[in-house]
Amino acid sequence: MARTRKIIKNSVHRALNTIGDRWSQLIIQEAFRGATRYEEFRARTGAPRNTLSNRLRGLVASGIFEQRAHREGAARQSYHLTPMGLDLFDSVLIAWCWGIRWDATAPNGPAGLVHTECGKSMLPIMVCRHCGGDVSLHSCSHHPGPGAGFEEVEIARLHRRRQSSAEDASRTVADVVDMTGDRWTGLVISTQYFGIHRFDDIQSMLDIATNILTDRLRVLVANGVFERRLYEMSPPRYEYWLTKKGKDLYPHALALLIWADKWLLNDDQPPVIVTHNQCGHPVDTVVICSECRHPLTPETVAERRTKDRKASAA
Repeated sequence: MARTRKIIKNSVHRALNTIGDRWSQLIIQEAFRGATRYEEFRARTGAPRNTLSNRLRGLVASGIFEQRAHREGAARQSYHLTPMGLDLFDSVLIAWCWGIRWDATAPNGPAGLVHTECGKSMLPIMVCRHCGGDVSLHSCSHHPGPGAGFEEVEIARLHRRRQSSAEDASRTVADVVDMTGDRWTGLVISTQYFGIHRFDDIQSMLDIATNILTDRLRVLVANGVFERRLYEMSPPRYEYWLTKKGKDLYPHALALLIWADKWLLNDDQPPVIVTHNQCGHPVDTVVICSECRHPLTPETVAERRTKDRKASAA
């Protein structure tokens, strides 16, 4: 029997469990870039055949992809995003935006984005659907929802091979996929949204092993997502706080939370209610063009092959 542990209910964690690991997230990104066939996904992601087959099977089982005959009567199947899968577009856009803003060499996302409706290089911006105000970590409040509490998860679904300290310290998190593809890293980041900053408090909230938490914190600090702040001199003890780079991850987490609350709750209630402080409404977001302020859709966003300095500095 698989071992389980109890963690605080978290819609973002539920979303990531459904979307899958790094390979699955790369497959979803490539679907939004137009890939539909097995060999296209393999060439674009570099996934081994067994891995790709397993991930495609899982994405179909979860309802994110559907299979269709590639040609009339052909045995080969193509893979297409369902309405549930298409609804991940906001989270993918925000993930690409983070890579453009913070790492020009990010390997998985585009170098730049163009809104074909206005013809300008742009960055996607998340705003409140009610009042039009920008959505950020500091513009939102979090409160326990009717579905708050704890849930049991299998340890195997959270575990990743622990790297040595030397490997871990040098590992880069070039884009959002690198972070959210590892469940523990995503969960450690999410504790910041609830005002949890000290090692013992993070460990208690997640029921995470000391060595795993130490490794994830080391990587997040080394990559400029967290910063350490000394709060006790003897012995030295530190709190962990999001940097500006780290805070810029919040819209992506919020997009996943909204997606999970829409598609994955079943008979449950939301574990967290997020309120937009500017208007006081429960948060409902839309992702818009930074230049013309019109909503973005898969049909109106194109990639730029070279990084646009003006857009990335916006």
